[in-house]
Amino acid sequence: MRAENFSWSGSIYVEVQGQSFDLHNDYDFQSFNYKTTNRSVSLIWARGTGERVEKSQPKSICIELLEVDYLKLRPRDPEMPFTEDDCLSSFGYDCDADWADGQFWFEGKAEPDWRWSFEFQSGAEIIVGGSTAKVTLHP
Repeated sequence: MRAENFSWSGSIYVEVQGQSFDLHNDYDFQSFNYKTTNRSVSLIWARGTGERVEKSQPKSICIELLEVDYLKLRPRDPEMPFTEDDCLSSFGYDCDADWADGQFWFEGKAEPDWRWSFEFQSGAEIIVGGSTAKVTLHP
């Protein structure tokens, strides 16, 4: 999948327009929406309310994945508190190669058949494959 107007840094930072946003510490995951009519998935994060979160950051960040051809949800760990569902643990990749065993991180250009993986502190995981993705910042 190709990122149109952003990039990933580490496994928790999305970089947009020269700014870096920490989706683990500064933003709370709100929702995902799969639209069958146009095969898109939207993932939405809202700016957190913690003391260290800068109020100048966008109120929300939406990552829209387009022309989705693969969507898999892995369940949360029932032993984890529900408060961990909104905390991104890591962004990474997923693929069907023999060497891949779950989410992995890769610095550099990802292979076109690698899917994107969003893993949360609760153990839940959203895995999406598609053609492109774009980020929208909401001030």
